[in-house]
Amino acid sequence: MTATLSLARWPTMSQGPRFPRARPMPKPYTEPQLNFLKSYLPEFERRSLGPIRGDAKKFALERAADFIARFGLPEEDAEGDTASRFKEQLYNWFKNTVGRNRRRVEGSRPRSAKKTAEKTLAPDSSSQRDSWDHHEDYSHAESSSSRTYSPPTVTPSPTVPARIPLQYSLPSTLANALQPSPSPPPVPPPPAHITVTSLRDAFLNNLDAPLLGSQIHSFVLANPSPLALKPVVLALFQAISAEWDKTRTPPNSFLTRYLGAAHYFPSAVTHAGSSGPVAGARALQMQIRKSAKWMPSSPASAASSSSMSHELHRITLDRARRKEHIQWARIHAAALEVGVFTFGYERDASYSYGESRVFSDLVANDALWEDDEVEWVAGVFVLHALIRTSTRNPAQKRVYETLLANYEGRWKEMKDETRQAMVTEALLAAKADLARLGP
Repeated sequence: MTATLSLARWPTMSQGPRFPRARPMPKPYTEPQLNFLKSYLPEFERRSLGPIRGDAKKFALERAADFIARFGLPEEDAEGDTASRFKEQLYNWFKNTVGRNRRRVEGSRPRSAKKTAEKTLAPDSSSQRDSWDHHEDYSHAESSSSRTYSPPTVTPSPTVPARIPLQYSLPSTLANALQPSPSPPPVPPPPAHITVTSLRDAFLNNLDAPLLGSQIHSFVLANPSPLALKPVVLALFQAISAEWDKTRTPPNSFLTRYLGAAHYFPSAVTHAGSSGPVAGARALQMQIRKSAKWMPSSPASAASSSSMSHELHRITLDRARRKEHIQWARIHAAALEVGVFTFGYERDASYSYGESRVFSDLVANDALWEDDEVEWVAGVFVLHALIRTSTRNPAQKRVYETLLANYEGRWKEMKDETRQAMVTEALLAAKADLARLGP
């Protein structure tokens, strides 16, 4: 008589003692969460190389607390202290990601790859059981800061199907971030020492806003000052000038890039009494106001120099300063268009639209009555931006029409053909934009 075996009598993988129930896999991270973590990688690496023992781990755990406060905890089992385990997981993510970046820069083979190769050469049954047990206790291995979990390559037996995938299809999970991938995406290593030149290059290379904000944060911490962002604005100006000389690119995209990085400024970034994202806008506003007034070389100093070489040096210096003054006028105009003067006050009902334009209105009005042609060029640039960003207001339109007519009179008095061509282009564009405001 043929015996019939009942499947209910045989333990399944999820029921048997050798196959405990698997824990749920970590859920994928969203793009804002990954950007938040990546923005602190340069500072974590800097602290890990510093002289203070445990400073990097303390920093990582503090950022993990900020992460939990901002995004909440993931859905996990209720066993143990979930918040503490998750902070340790994020600390391991910082540590392992920085370590992989260093190995990638040095060109060395990851340590986990060697272990994987050894396991692959001798795939006996005991190694399969060990690797399975390690995979089941994955979440407990994460909470240990003394070792880093590196999953081996497992060849499943024909009688024991592998129900837990060894590689996740979503690279944004925390587990996959902790596992060294055979072909990881290229991540540029943070510079060992951030300078004004490296910040200028970051602006020119269109670095991601979180990474750019992190570099600026590190620069400010390394160079404390009441006006800590002044060198950063200088780097921004250098990038704008270099790109203008090469391709005549307007400053708008650079200012947008700068404000995007300012959104990631923590409260530790301060400038002239402001902190956080508002400090970034304030630093740029202060430099725009400072550069709006043209200051020629002193006639007394020029008269005291009798040699021709000193006079030629003064003329060359004034020519360079005139070029910078016009460039700052372009930045002033672009700041009006991208919202630098309203940054941080978008939800403040007490800060009116007119308040953000008072200084620019004064510049456009006062420059008209100055003696130097370079001030007329700067004034008409700002006036054009005011018209472009103006609302439909008949009284204000008449004011702008009068200003344009006065600038046309100044245009006829100009002697430098290059500056006259700049004013011609700005006047024609301003008239066209003014016509769109209606009657």
